[in-house]
Amino acid sequence: MRKRLFLHIGSHKTATTFLQSTFAGNTDVLSDLGILYPKAGRIWQAHFKLCWDLKDAALTDRPLEALEHWAALFEEIDASPHPVVVISSEEFGLGLNPARLAVLSARYDVAVIFYLRSPDSYLESFYNQVVKDFDTREARTLADYCQEESLFFLDTMKLLRPWADLFGPAAVRLRLFGAAHLPEGILPDFLATLGCTRRPEFRPPDLSILHKVSLPPDALDYLRLCNPWLTRSEGHHDFVVRLVQMAQQHTAALQETRAGMLSHKARQTVRLRFRDSNLQAARLFLGADRTPFPPQDAPAPAGYDSRLPEATPRIMGKVAAMIRNIG
Repeated sequence: MRKRLFLHIGSHKTATTFLQSTFAGNTDVLSDLGILYPKAGRIWQAHFKLCWDLKDAALTDRPLEALEHWAALFEEIDASPHPVVVISSEEFGLGLNPARLAVLSARYDVAVIFYLRSPDSYLESFYNQVVKDFDTREARTLADYCQEESLFFLDTMKLLRPWADLFGPAAVRLRLFGAAHLPEGILPDFLATLGCTRRPEFRPPDLSILHKVSLPPDALDYLRLCNPWLTRSEGHHDFVVRLVQMAQQHTAALQETRAGMLSHKARQTVRLRFRDSNLQAARLFLGADRTPFPPQDAPAPAGYDSRLPEATPRIMGKVAAMIRNIG
């Protein structure tokens, strides 16, 4: 029997880190389900090294089997008794040409899993993350970011078309992300997408996933305004985790600004801009005849017009004191 290989390619900000941390910390539970979450190519609980091999310009002429981490992956899969394999990295679904993965079809039955979030919610969450990440340390406001960036990551068909062309549209498992679409959470939905009917108990993921949790507006703007001076990579991740922990305890007190928030009109406009792409994806992969995120259904942010555009010195001091008070 040919093994089934699921490539979980994203998208970003759809609980990918939660899933990866859960899988990496529960390989025994997955094994009992007949699922292999390979160690080969894994770093930070996801298979980023497999993507890095594909992006390395010095390795473009080598066949997949000759790449260090892919060779180790094939060996691990072939030695495993499990019929289902899950590879997970959101870098697969963000600007990576999958053409070199065509050879996977000769070895396995390949399926591609992609969770689709509404473009307005995705944009807010993505921006929140690039403010927090050390490598990006975004210092522009969300409005400036939207004006100056292409926002290509919101073009669903641009991302998924190469995968559909490579493995066929039927191989793409498009899932909708959000509370309305995942009433039991993403983990049961992901397992069901793999074909699992059992719902075992999983140990909770590592605390480090808090780095991916969105900050409330005032805490986000505090970090954005600090970013030009946060030049030391050591400890940055831990600092952000502590900031998120503090913000989770005081979310209601961190709502004076509109930092990281789109206006109601902006939300509708973003949905309208990417409506055709999402409609094509819905038709091709879901058999639906309408976009899953109609512009008129975009939610209005609470109290947007009464919020301050940016953090004032008083708000900066407030957030700094909250951080200090939690030790």
